[in-house]
Amino acid sequence: MRKYISEIISVLIALVLFAFLASNNAFATTNKVKQTDKLIQQWLAIEQQRNAILNDWHQQKPLLEQRLLLLKQEQKQLKQNLTSANESDNEVEKKRAQLLESQNTMEAMQAELDKSLISYYQIVAQVHPQLPPPLYQAWHNKLTSTELLEADTTTKLNTLLELLEQLNDFEQRISHAQSALTLSNAQGEKEVMVHQLYIGLSQAWYVSLDGSFVGRGVPEKSGWRWIADDQVNAETVLNAIAMIERRSEAKFLQLPISLSTQNATAAVSN
Repeated sequence: MRKYISEIISVLIALVLFAFLASNNAFATTNKVKQTDKLIQQWLAIEQQRNAILNDWHQQKPLLEQRLLLLKQEQKQLKQNLTSANESDNEVEKKRAQLLESQNTMEAMQAELDKSLISYYQIVAQVHPQLPPPLYQAWHNKLTSTELLEADTTTKLNTLLELLEQLNDFEQRISHAQSALTLSNAQGEKEVMVHQLYIGLSQAWYVSLDGSFVGRGVPEKSGWRWIADDQVNAETVLNAIAMIERRSEAKFLQLPISLSTQNATAAVSN
């Protein structure tokens, strides 16, 4: 801008000199002084404009420099923000890809678990009828509940684990129950209330409340079959139940098992 102003001043000075020289050729004319005064006035006006422009420039220069600095800082900040935004977008995309991969893995595991549960519940359905009646009834209540039929995968898995825990618990202990059985005698079949003694999942004996019916239980695919067996001592069964209920001290008892015709010694403790 200063260069532009200097060029204007040079042109004006040249005009004044030109006019002055031209006036020497017409020095004799009466307009010489007037023209000179006019040119001087024009030169002075231009000089005043020059000074005003310079003063305005000096006043505006710090403001313009400050504004330029602020614009550069803002440009720098915008570039940083743009870089951060790009990095953030990349990080978000990376996280999204990880989440999508995790979701696909979980869905595959869910599908595999659903498939496994179907197989396990098929096995449960095969084993269920062969369970001792007390355990059979406990499983029946779970397997036929409306909640299980309409349950999600997690609930079905928890129920399966609960059934297996009940199975393992029954296998590891000696237990007893009381129920009604349809038994045969000389007069035919009769429904009799009996005490039942279980050792694990496959050995059981029964004795009627009056001691007239004794026998053992045999697990079969369709359910348990109760067989009269004179080798079963009613008093022994009742003593074993008394020990389980802690009504007498623990001791060794002899009860016939279904794997052979010989007696087996069963340790019953409280």
